[in-house]
Amino acid sequence: MKKILFCFMASLLSLGAVQAQRLVAFNRFGTNWASTDVSTKNKPNGYMYRLRVDKKCDDLPQVPETQGLELFISEPIDIGWLAFYRLPTSANEYNFVVVLYNHDKQPTATINLCDVSNNRYCEVQDVRWDADNHNLLFNMACPSYASGVNGKGSKLYSYNVESGRIVWETDYLVSNDIFILDRHFVFCSYGFTSEKKFLFMLDKQTGQMYSKIPMVYKVEYMELQEKNGREYLYVVDYNNNLYAYTVVGGVKKPAAAASAEPEVLTVVYATSNDGFLNVRSQPSTNGEILAKLWMQSHGMGSGVLREKGEKWSKVSVGDVTGWVFTKYMGSQTWYDGKGGQKLVAARDHTPLYGENYADADDYPLFATVKKGTILGDHFEEYQGYYLLKTAHDNLYIKKEDAIIK
Repeated sequence: MKKILFCFMASLLSLGAVQAQRLVAFNRFGTNWASTDVSTKNKPNGYMYRLRVDKKCDDLPQVPETQGLELFISEPIDIGWLAFYRLPTSANEYNFVVVLYNHDKQPTATINLCDVSNNRYCEVQDVRWDADNHNLLFNMACPSYASGVNGKGSKLYSYNVESGRIVWETDYLVSNDIFILDRHFVFCSYGFTSEKKFLFMLDKQTGQMYSKIPMVYKVEYMELQEKNGREYLYVVDYNNNLYAYTVVGGVKKPAAAASAEPEVLTVVYATSNDGFLNVRSQPSTNGEILAKLWMQSHGMGSGVLREKGEKWSKVSVGDVTGWVFTKYMGSQTWYDGKGGQKLVAARDHTPLYGENYADADDYPLFATVKKGTILGDHFEEYQGYYLLKTAHDNLYIKKEDAIIK
């Protein structure tokens, strides 16, 4: 009896854990929603239509697999650019190809979505890049009534580019039109005229379904917003009615993380009498000497601070990261927290350049810093760069690699 009771309680706990993550309706605005802060940012120019079309870059080089195809989507992603090509909408057949490019707009991967999904009778209506897992998500949607393809359409797929494998796929009739990603979930919908219509919330890593909400009219648009540490999903249907849902189980930002000081770019140099510091493999004089941190040259340090300690500090000099004596280490930053604007690294590994800049023949790369690092709040613009200046020397950051907050 105890064993039966235990199993029953465990099943309830398991069910509760699944149900804890779901969509909960909290408002219906009807068609009078112009006064809300819904921006329609997920549809180019705010228009509502099934196939997402959004081009942010027109000069991406085509690869042989995209010859004869039209560019429908091009957008920046964490590793560079994503481009979605297809045959013209007037064509009698389908062909959908995604090309990934690096930050220099050179192609790094080509994926034929028809081959990946083994489907040439449905239409890709949305495709998105999951920067957290480096998966490509896309749907293969029924081009008309589901009965036209025997109900075998409108699946959502998650495809890992590195492994070349589908991570997960949903059942049929789960996703047409656009879908939305957040840190942990996918929000999608299915509906077409007289067919049954639903709004879904899925697990982004596994495809597990957390919510399936019946809709009166087909979903035309979705927008996710975060307010006061909670997430809200706004949904517009075919008749322009706006609905709002809370995302229960969405991960809130920890209070400690929200209040933590952001990482700031600090350049370091040796202040010792002999003009350099040994960069060691561990914070000990027994550590192997990996490189040297030199004194200032023309007012500029030669390394980047990674972690400051009372006795030893972690620094990077070129491609080498190690430890130096804090006592003989000087430092400089371009950020004092008082400026009105902050220059912030916008790529996972944002490159910084020294006295010259990246167009110079010797390509003087100074260092790379992680995304989100504050580079400075006192800076200038120079051609295609943001410029940080010391009394004698400069650091350059390409404008496309940084943002101003």
